[in-house]
Amino acid sequence: MIYYNLGENITSFTTDRTIGRDETRLLGCLPVHASRLVYPHQTHTDRIAVIDSQMLSLPVSECKARLEGIDAVISDQCGVAMGISTADCIPVLVYDAAHHAAAAIHAGWRGTVVRIVEKTLAVMADTYGTVPSQCVAAIGPGISQDSFEVGQEVVDQFAEAGFQMDQYVIMKRKPHIDLKAINREQLLNSGLEACNITVSDVDTYTDERFFSARREQLPPAADGTVVKCGRILSGFVLA
Repeated sequence: MIYYNLGENITSFTTDRTIGRDETRLLGCLPVHASRLVYPHQTHTDRIAVIDSQMLSLPVSECKARLEGIDAVISDQCGVAMGISTADCIPVLVYDAAHHAAAAIHAGWRGTVVRIVEKTLAVMADTYGTVPSQCVAAIGPGISQDSFEVGQEVVDQFAEAGFQMDQYVIMKRKPHIDLKAINREQLLNSGLEACNITVSDVDTYTDERFFSARREQLPPAADGTVVKCGRILSGFVLA
């Protein structure tokens, strides 16, 4: 379990493979009741959900339905563990102490291309009055540039979206993209101060303490069944 120092009234974290999304083990590490754990079903979009008191009062099934296809959550609700799941994608956590609100963002390469980090900060500004220059952020464990080999078509999508890819690509056998650096750029573009952004140097592809979809994904079985690797959870609890 990794904890981040984002402020006095927030517990922010990333699980390792010993906990993953095991709710019993996770809740044993966090100051919340067993019924107060919220995370979406992500689909690599730029959709953001505001978790408010009304959402939390819904039946569990309806709450889950509203979190289908969501890749970032923001909230100012206390005593609730909220997060996003990753297994190579980049987790980004943001805390606005002035308004006691936080975000957990799932930034795979598709979400990064559509600037989910920048869009999440904009939603926080609209919802809570967040001023990004007053925020702190942590970019958690995810695949490193050295491990993230892609096709040229992926680089082209970033370039078409306005990213200066000469800063974020190295060429080996194929291009390798630095997803952590691009998401850090989005935090800076949104107005965060560089001194308020921490970036984990953990590469989930090479560090076996964490799940890695690239390292652990098995080929489909004869009947077409796909066995997915586990997921880590990155999130926060507001006090």
